[in-house]
Amino acid sequence: MRTVAQQACLSGLLVVAFGGAMAQASPKDAKPGLSGSIGLGVASMPSYEGSPNRRTLAVPAFTLNYRTRHWGEVSVGPHGLVWQALELGDWRLGLVANPDAGRKTRKPSSSIDPTPWDPRLAGLGEVRSSTETGVIVGYGPVQLQARKSLGDRGHGGTQVDLGVEWPLELTATVSMSFGAGLTWADRDYLQAYFGVTPAQAAASGFRAYAPKAGVRKLDLSLNAEYVFAKGWKLQGSLVLTQLAGDAADSPLVERKSNPLLGVVVAYVF
Repeated sequence: MRTVAQQACLSGLLVVAFGGAMAQASPKDAKPGLSGSIGLGVASMPSYEGSPNRRTLAVPAFTLNYRTRHWGEVSVGPHGLVWQALELGDWRLGLVANPDAGRKTRKPSSSIDPTPWDPRLAGLGEVRSSTETGVIVGYGPVQLQARKSLGDRGHGGTQVDLGVEWPLELTATVSMSFGAGLTWADRDYLQAYFGVTPAQAAASGFRAYAPKAGVRKLDLSLNAEYVFAKGWKLQGSLVLTQLAGDAADSPLVERKSNPLLGVVVAYVF
């Protein structure tokens, strides 16, 4: 039976393909109440970060936003659970809870399970799914997000994302956005996903490796949206990711850079 975090990842894993690494705020003049979208997405991505193999997933893609009059906005979707609690001019402050799918060494039993996996990781053991919680601080197009894994279930580490996004409205029905960002990770996170303990080295054939904390990846993204009918939109994304630092030097990494592609058809309400 899948965990709640894994179920959330049916859309959450597509965050890289449908909107970038950062949760984006609604316009300040948005009316209080419920809004959102629901649809179906297809994404092509590496089997895991650094893998030479790719996988394609078809999963639900949804976002629900509830904007209050005095307490900001709460949203649930690809970015997890986000409460943007405070808006002062161009400044924003909020809380976030994100699912982390973990990683497997064998193909999941369900064809729609989005958990990264690859048979070349045999002998390394699994990284269990978990939930990351943290804070978001934004100013204009720039956003900083810091989050920590809860408990000992998953990687147990901390990540910090710094990103910027430039929106561009071309016509009444076509819009685009360009994004750039970097992600820093501590030693616990990097050890879970890029490290190899002596015991794992003996079981897998990879050399032992103990990465240190540092920037683990850089991202560039291009997102496009086309409203083709009343209430319906088509979204497409291209994300170029470059592993960096000790993550890129891991013996598990065969490809330091790999594109992620995604398409979504959604109904907006």
